[in-house]
Amino acid sequence: MHSDAEIIQRIMEGDVEAYRELIQRYQHMIFVFIYKMVNNRSDAEDLTQEVFVKAYEKLSTYRGDSHFSTWLHTLARNKTIDFLRRRKYYDSDDQLAYIPSQVRDESPQESLLGKEQRREIQEAFAKLSDTYREVIVLRCTHEYPFEKIAALLGVAESTARVRYLRARQELAKILGQQEGGLVHELPGI
Repeated sequence: MHSDAEIIQRIMEGDVEAYRELIQRYQHMIFVFIYKMVNNRSDAEDLTQEVFVKAYEKLSTYRGDSHFSTWLHTLARNKTIDFLRRRKYYDSDDQLAYIPSQVRDESPQESLLGKEQRREIQEAFAKLSDTYREVIVLRCTHEYPFEKIAALLGVAESTARVRYLRARQELAKILGQQEGGLVHELPGI
């Protein structure tokens, strides 16, 4: 397996097909991030494609100061934020829960209760600001350490930690206001 730097070097030397390797390596990571932010599969697919087109066009500006994945994620983040600014509302109920569901044998009643709780969490998650939603996705979905989150967001590590804490607190507050108060369902809260 070639390193990102080797692949980028081949691309810069004219091997356009080498870019396919980078797409295959990072497409899932970028798609999942965008999908969790925009809550719509079709929009996430379109934005993911746009990110990779832009990354190809801007590849000559990649200096190698950070990992390629960090640079690519920054492009995805900026593209997603621009999209969210243009779109004032969320038009999809078909969202992925940002908290992984646990596989277990459930009765129909438990299954229904679990679906209702996931729906409430998704609704609360959609009420968070883009900044808070992003830090929760990076920490809970991608399980990035705060050092990487800080690099992706372009902030100090302490700022990333504070944003995550405030995002959790805000989510807990929103969930506490809903009937049933699902605060106890969130990891670490």
